[in-house]
Amino acid sequence: MSEADPATIRLSEWEVRVHGAGALRVMGVPFGVTDSATRVLWWNQAMNVPAIEWLIANEELVRASATSTLRITDNADRSITVDAGGQSLVTAGIAAFDVACAEAKTGVSSTVRLVNTAAVELASYFVSLGRQREITATVQTEQTTVIFRVGGNSGGVLDDSAALEDALRRGVTVEAEAAAEFLERGHQLWVPTSERSRSQGSSITDTPPDYLMEQQ
Repeated sequence: MSEADPATIRLSEWEVRVHGAGALRVMGVPFGVTDSATRVLWWNQAMNVPAIEWLIANEELVRASATSTLRITDNADRSITVDAGGQSLVTAGIAAFDVACAEAKTGVSSTVRLVNTAAVELASYFVSLGRQREITATVQTEQTTVIFRVGGNSGGVLDDSAALEDALRRGVTVEAEAAAEFLERGHQLWVPTSERSRSQGSSITDTPPDYLMEQQ
C-alpha cells in the first residue's frame, strides 16, 4: 500500500499483465484478445490514466459486449468505418488499429473510424503503438468514436519513455478498491494446489500416481 496515499496501491507490470488477462477471461473476453487488452491497460495506467479503474467500474459492459463481432460498415478508399458492436477500446482498439496500419501506404495515410465503442479516453496508447511499429499515427476521439490516422508524413509526438521506465521500476498506481477487485477477478482462474497435486505434478517422484497403482 502506498505510504503517500492509503487509498491507492502499486501493481507491477507482471500483476497487471497476468491478473489482467485472468480478469478479462472471467469477463468473457476471448484468449486471443486478452494479451493486447492488458497492454492497453498497462500503458494507460503508467500514464496515470485510470484504465484498471475503468475496467472494474464497467465490468458489466465488458461482459455484455465480450463476444460482439466487429464489422466493417464502410470501406471507402483509405477511409474505413468499423462498428465495435459495443466493445470498448480495450478489446476492439487493436483490431481497428491493425486495419489502419494494413491500409496505410508510403506517404499516404489511412483512416479508420471505430464507432459504437467505449473507453475512448484510453486512445492515446495507439500513438505509442504506432511509434513502436515505426509508423506515424494520430488519434482523435469523440463520445463513442475513435479515429485512427496512420501513415503519411506527420504523426503524434508522445514521449512516454520516462513514465514507462518508472512504471516498470516502481509499478503503477491504482485506486485500492479497484485494484483489490482486479486481482480478485484474476485469481478466479487460479487452480487451488494441494499436497497431492504438488507431489504428482510439480516434482519428480519414483512413486506412481494412485490411478496407475490401481491398474497394476
